[in-house]
Amino acid sequence: MKRYLRMFVAMTVMAGFIVAQLGNVSGQSNALAISPRKDYNLSPGQSIDDTLTVTNRNSEEPLNLNLSVIDFDSQDETGTPKLMRDATERTAWSLKNFIDLPQQVVVAPGETTRIPIRIDIPADTGAGSYYSAIEYSAGGANGESQVNISASGVSLVFVTVPGQAKQQLSLLQFGAFVQDQSGNTGSFKGLYFSDRPKVLAYRLKNDGNIAENPNATIIVKDFSGKVVYEIEDANQKDQLALRGQTRRFDSCINPEDVVHNTSAGTDINSIVCGDTNFAPGRYTAELSVTYGSNGNETRTLTEKTTFWYLPWWFIGLMVVGLAVLIGAGFYVWRRIESYKGRKTRRR
Repeated sequence: MKRYLRMFVAMTVMAGFIVAQLGNVSGQSNALAISPRKDYNLSPGQSIDDTLTVTNRNSEEPLNLNLSVIDFDSQDETGTPKLMRDATERTAWSLKNFIDLPQQVVVAPGETTRIPIRIDIPADTGAGSYYSAIEYSAGGANGESQVNISASGVSLVFVTVPGQAKQQLSLLQFGAFVQDQSGNTGSFKGLYFSDRPKVLAYRLKNDGNIAENPNATIIVKDFSGKVVYEIEDANQKDQLALRGQTRRFDSCINPEDVVHNTSAGTDINSIVCGDTNFAPGRYTAELSVTYGSNGNETRTLTEKTTFWYLPWWFIGLMVVGLAVLIGAGFYVWRRIESYKGRKTRRR
């Protein structure tokens, strides 16, 4: 049960991340405020009636909306979603045929409307995770909207069907990682000459039929085997590996909590990677990933990697030290040769 609840919490956290990445959410719209996420646990043959909350923040003009159910997939390995508007076939995880809701709605100025939504799970539905997005786009019966909502907004709907699902995560790569400025891409790196390593990353491929929220721990040891860092939660943002997705999980070696103030006056907590105190040398990182939910057995993946931190100043000292040793050796050799020469002449 604890594992199951953790999965739902993770999905909720991920919803905020997904919606933010879409760039079309209420936080980026002057008029539209919506329910960002809906999570359900439904058995085969079960139905549920619920509502979606939509608020028109504009106090003068009505908000005309078109509603549609759209499947989504991952755009890249960071979990950035991609709405599949042009798809002609449903995905294996689609809820498009299971959701019933109005196609159009009008929200009065400054008012909040609750839109009815019904989800029917067919009796022959197998265990696993199913999800789609509900898109709210500008326009009504006349094809126009009186209020600009920055193109569209999205609510995510997740349904977990309990039972024995197919669980299959594969660990593709693990190592020290350097993010680019956007944080979306980067590269694995084994040798650091300037900045100390701040991030360890691992890539998981989900070939199962349930969205997995892995638990991971990482231990970093120096050349003598001493533990210098222990990351008890190496999935610090509670991210998910969706069905069919290859997902990269970035873990800060020294995570720090920061608070950002938004333009709306609200505070958002986030995690940043603080500086580390690695001394020059070779380090070994050990990863352990456990996953398993929905009443299925828990499985574990493990991996090791090494990386070096050799800053330029240390290399400079090593070069100077080596030069001194070579010079001292040459000096001693010359003295020995000179002594042998004097001894030979005396004979």
